[in-house]
Formats: sequence, structure tokens, C-alpha cells
Amino acid sequence: MKKLILIILTAGTAFMAQSCTDFLDKEATVDTKLSYEQIFADVHYAPGFLNNIYNTLPDGYSRFGGAMLAAACDEAVCSDAGSPVQLFNKNAINATTNPDDQWDNMYRGIRKCNIFLKELQPDGIITKTNSIPVTKEGVKVRDYYKGQALFLRAFFHFELLKRYGNIFFVNKVLDPFNEVELFSGTQSTYDQTVELIAADCDSAALLMPAAYPDDSYKGRPISWTPLAFKSHVLLYAASPLNNPTNDKSKWKRAADASKIIIDSKKYSLSSLSKIFSELYNPEIIFACKAVNRNDIEKYNYPVSYEGSGFMNPTEDLVQAYGMTAKTYKNRNVDFDATDPYSLTNTKKREDRLRHTVFFNSSRLKDTTVATFVGGKDGLFSSPTATKTGYYMSKFVDKSLDLAKGNTSLRAWVFMRYAEIILNYAEALNEYDNVANFTAITTELDKLRNRANLRPFDTADKTLLKDQAEMRKYIKQERRLELAFEEQRFWDLRRWKDAETILNQPVKGIRITRDNAGIYTYTVFDADTRVFQEKMYWYPIPRKEILKYRNAGKTIVQNPGWE
Repeated sequence: MKKLILIILTAGTAFMAQSCTDFLDKEATVDTKLSYEQIFADVHYAPGFLNNIYNTLPDGYSRFGGAMLAAACDEAVCSDAGSPVQLFNKNAINATTNPDDQWDNMYRGIRKCNIFLKELQPDGIITKTNSIPVTKEGVKVRDYYKGQALFLRAFFHFELLKRYGNIFFVNKVLDPFNEVELFSGTQSTYDQTVELIAADCDSAALLMPAAYPDDSYKGRPISWTPLAFKSHVLLYAASPLNNPTNDKSKWKRAADASKIIIDSKKYSLSSLSKIFSELYNPEIIFACKAVNRNDIEKYNYPVSYEGSGFMNPTEDLVQAYGMTAKTYKNRNVDFDATDPYSLTNTKKREDRLRHTVFFNSSRLKDTTVATFVGGKDGLFSSPTATKTGYYMSKFVDKSLDLAKGNTSLRAWVFMRYAEIILNYAEALNEYDNVANFTAITTELDKLRNRANLRPFDTADKTLLKDQAEMRKYIKQERRLELAFEEQRFWDLRRWKDAETILNQPVKGIRITRDNAGIYTYTVFDADTRVFQEKMYWYPIPRKEILKYRNAGKTIVQNPGWE
């Protein structure tokens, strides 16, 4: 029947058939031969349709067969030579082959959102049948569900926007049998899409509560979530890649969006040890569904701990973590040459280092990680042993014993409060560094305090009153605070820094130990990176180009791609 087919077919022009169970939270034994009307008229399946849309959200932990997007920039090297993520570093992606192509997946999510929103309209099935009530136990349930759908639609559109630039903003259900309708849309400009996303965020915020009505709603977005996401979107819109004339009003708008979240006092900084291990901690703004898992450890534990050791932080990243006792100006110089990762002596490194990186002598399961040449986790000790002298410690649950099949509940975090602080500082600095200097340093000191770094002193502030110096500092703070969280890959693009930074080799550390147990540390080129100007935007998939061509229409490919 046509109504059933409409739900099976995906968004926009991507006609990829799926099972109805893809769209519903149902047990495998439940009859799936339900009509469109039956689904949205049912008090379980109608909300289940919305709940299932969350499954479209991308999970960054194992996006590329165990590798992470960090290995496609200067944060890490993936020790798996055959990983698809390596295509980015070899300049080998194109309109046919792109391991991070999200075109179909995001438009599929957008279509689901639009279908749900359609049935929430006055003449929609949900409204007519009251399958999702207007209110329940004092909660405006129907508004809450509508707000979630609008927020998710905004989220999916931005995932497309940051990759492809000029995209199609789809805010209605397209009939897959009506070719005229399918190919009548036009690509919006970047700024046009930003405004449409921002409007969805604002609408979503008005429909959702400011706090969870009760614990059963935990994990869902609340009114502050789309407003925080708006801060993220507007920061990208103000950045050099998308704001070539440096329109200051765009920076002001991004700063104001971040300030709303700061002033709300809804969120606060958690301890470094709890950000990714403790669900619902006060720093998390939005995360995907938490599941019991150990794939993060299987892929990333050092090799002697039964892990594959895929994600290897670069020496470039490690060197950027400074010493706690130093001023900002000198925080990255004068490391202890005999103990460069010291956590105890007068040249102690800041706390974020150990929460991000397993280095030689790191503690794991009552033993030490040994990354020196000849050590159990060292260079060349196995095919996927570290290629840089380091392993990633961020996100891993150090309590898990892989031999016993232990798992723990984890979620991929899309937004947390630390990013809001950094968004605010960056936008204010670009808007007016002088007038907002105290506000900028006050917020940044919160992150410094958590990392066990001394507050900015008079000399620091004198130096950072220079806008370019503050910009350099904020970029470094984003690199350190948000390492491996799929921020650096996009930051380098929006800042237009990728052509410089990603055309240089990334470094590793070769550690040797003599018979007396003395270590020697030698920096070496661990891997190469290649970045061309066209790579600021992904190529629109070739199959989309061909679909439009076959329909006698044109879709504009991004510059430099065929």
C-alpha cells in the first residue's frame, strides 16, 4: 500500500528501502505488518517512532571500523593501516569514496522528523487519535515530542551543512513518487541554512521544558539543549571559512547564544574523571543513547591489555599540554628531560594529559604501560602497536577486563559545558577583545582551574590582551580540552588553518631504555598529512549528481570536486 511505502522510503532523493522495524522501538516478535495509520494511531508505536530517530545520531567512538575522526587530523595516528580513516590523510576521498559520507543517513533522519511533525499537525493522525496526549501528569507531552523532532531536524541539517556547505533544507515530507516535487528544491546558501537551523532550535526550545519533569525523561534534550546547539552552529557561521568578510555581528550573535547557556546556570564543569564515565553529570548537555559496551576498550586499550591500540595521540598534541606551575607564556617549555610526563615533581604536567593519553609509565590495571622500544606496548611490538609512542586514554573505562568480557554503560557526548565556555571566549575575542577581556579570562580560568593550571597572572593578561595572542590561546585550549571529541577536525576547517597544519607530518616519540634503565626520548615523523583547498568541503556524492542529471536538473558540486 502506498502509505506504507512512504514510510519505508528515505529522505529527499535517496531511495534506500528499509524495514519498518528500523523506525520503531519494537521487539523482534512483534508483528511488523502495520499500516502507516496503525503506527501513528498507536500509543506505543507513535512515540516509538520519535524515539527511534535518535538511532540516526552518529556515534564517534568507532566511526571508521574502530578508528575515530581524530586520526584524520593532527590529533592522532590510527595504527590500523587498513582503516578507512586513512583515506583522508592520503588525499584519497572523492565523490564516490568517502568514509564519512553522511548524505543519505542525515536526510533519512530528516525525513523521519518531517513525517513525525506532519502527524503532529492538527489534521495529523497523532492529533486526531490522541496517540500522544497533549498533557500527561502535568507534562506537555505533545509539545515536548514536537520540540525533540525540531531539534533533531536541526541537528541532522547541521551535520550535512558542516560537511557539504550548500545543501537542501527539507522541512516537509516529500512524495517519493512525485519526481517534480523531489527535484524542485534548490540548494540553500550556507547563511540561509544557518538561519533555518537556528529557527528550528528556537522553536524547539519554546516547546520543551527547562528541566526533566521526572527521571524517566533523563537523557532527552530539554529547552537549553537546542539553545546550546545554536551556540555551536552560530560559532561555525562566524568563523573565517564561512564569514570571509569577518562580519563582527556574527561573532556577537554567537557570543550571545553562548552567554544564554552560561547565565542559565543549568550546567557546570564536572571532574575530569567523570565527564565520560558518569551518565547525566552536570557537564553533559547532549549525548546519544547510552549502551553497555566495551568496543572502545577493544579498539583502544594498549596492545598488552588485549586491546588493538588503534588511536595513537601525536607528540604534537602531547607537547601542547603544559606544566601546572608555569605561567601561560612558559607552560610548554622546560619539561623535565628525564621525566617529561611527570605528574609529581615541580615540573608536573597538567591533569588533562593523563585523562587523554596513555604515555610510557601510565598506570593501567595495577601495571604500567610500556611504550619504549622493546616494551610490551612499544613501537613495533605488534602490527597495531602504537605508531607514535602513545595510546588514547580518553573515554576508556580502565576498570574493564576484556578477558572477562566486561562492559559498562557509555554514550557519545555531542555537547558539554566546556565547549560553551570555549565558544563564548572565542566569539567575544573576535567581536571585541578589549571590551570583553575580563569576561573572557574569567570563563577560561574555570577550565584552567579544573586542569590544575594556575590562574592567569598579570603577565599572562598583559600578553593576552593582544587579540591574536588570545586567539592562539583559545585555539590551543580547544585542542586540549576537546581532544578526540570530533572538534579539532572541524575547527581546523572553519578557522581555515587546515591547509597549513594538515600539510605537515605529525610527530611521534621514540623512547629507548639503556641497561641502567635510563630513558632517551627522540621525536620523529610518525605519519604524513595531505590537505588541499577543496577538502574544506566534502564532495556531494556522485550518485546524487547523477540522479539530478538523469532528471534533467542540476545540483551544484562543491569547488574542486567532480
